Amino acid sequence: MEAEFYYRGIDKIRQGDLNEAIEEFDKALEINPNFAEAYYKRAMARFDLGDQQGAIADYTQALQINSESIEVYFGRGLARLALGDATGAIEDANQILKINPNQPAACKLQGSAYRKLGDNQAAIASFKQAAQLYLEQKDKLNCRRCLESINQIQQQQILALGRAQTNDFCHQAINKVNTGKYREALEDFNWLLEVDPKNAQAYCYRGIVHCKLRNYSRAIQDLGQAMELNPQDAQVLYHRGLVRIELGDYRGAIDDLTKLLQSNPENRDVLIHRGNAYIQMGDYRQAIEDYSRVITLKPNDAQSYRYRATAREKFEDLRGAFEDYQQAANLYFDQQDWTNYRKLLDKLKQLQPLELTEGSSNQESQAPSNAKPSRELQQRLLRLVGGQSDIATRLLDLAKGKYPGMPEKWYWEKVIKDLER
Repeated sequence: MEAEFYYRGIDKIRQGDLNEAIEEFDKALEINPNFAEAYYKRAMARFDLGDQQGAIADYTQALQINSESIEVYFGRGLARLALGDATGAIEDANQILKINPNQPAACKLQGSAYRKLGDNQAAIASFKQAAQLYLEQKDKLNCRRCLESINQIQQQQILALGRAQTNDFCHQAINKVNTGKYREALEDFNWLLEVDPKNAQAYCYRGIVHCKLRNYSRAIQDLGQAMELNPQDAQVLYHRGLVRIELGDYRGAIDDLTKLLQSNPENRDVLIHRGNAYIQMGDYRQAIEDYSRVITLKPNDAQSYRYRATAREKFEDLRGAFEDYQQAANLYFDQQDWTNYRKLLDKLKQLQPLELTEGSSNQESQAPSNAKPSRELQQRLLRLVGGQSDIATRLLDLAKGKYPGMPEKWYWEKVIKDLER
């Protein structure tokens, strides 16, 4: 009786009606639960429908009834491999080869499973054994397929080795950049980009080398290419900003550096360079603001005081410039940096008469740096805050707390500019 349902299932498989085939095998197994062939065929139908777990369960049931079935081990091995269980597939292939060592399909299954596990040497050995057995059986097609698999693995190994060697070469070239061997590094990066034209890091560092060698247009080209290949690389954006400063594209440099500060607002190097760009544009107030942020982050940074002193001097805040130069000199003295200390002493000698002149002039005119700003500035700020003087006062107090030591006029201009943004 069960045979009738079994053969109906076989017919349904031939007709391509796998679901109805499974129903027929179900009926056969209800009558005879030890019908190994019915489990095997139902497993095949389930596998073809994508139900690998169901297929494995049926193959396993069949093997409990007949543990010497090569076809069932092979079917379960394929299902296990399809589910990513490469180790289970190898176990099934090994069982087949214990039963019959001359089964090329089992060797091929082994090779595919080892390849999935990343064991390329074992995979090549299994594919070679399979190819030899297929050749002895005069199965040229499957023999060729095994040889193609071996070739693919070997090519992947060559590429992986090439990538590793390329990475090592790139690191060696970067070391040359760090040690000032720019010409040698340039030759290395030129070769590297011929071998690997999609290497964003190589474009970035070649751009840095071009910048060091003052080939700014080439530097921009390389950094632009690096940015296309890796838009999220902060290092590329940083160096492009520096090159733009060298090219006189201060607004473009400020845009690049501002983007970096959005993700890392406490990057002192970026703040310094943006401040330098602002100075080149003549926006001394913004430069002072950037240098002040750096000083807040690192109060003992003599160079930052020196930068801010320069900006204040250009802003005609001579008293503030004098104070910053003096603070920088004190820090250089503490650091025993006598070269920079002497330079700043000379600068202070030059600036002191001007600073004193400004102070005496202010006293004579009774318009000290702390005097109220012009009526025009006061009215402008009041208009921006809707005539609310208490709001204006609060904003000025906040600015004074954030940027201490600046002239009164500077605070009013700062608050107005921030409101007008």
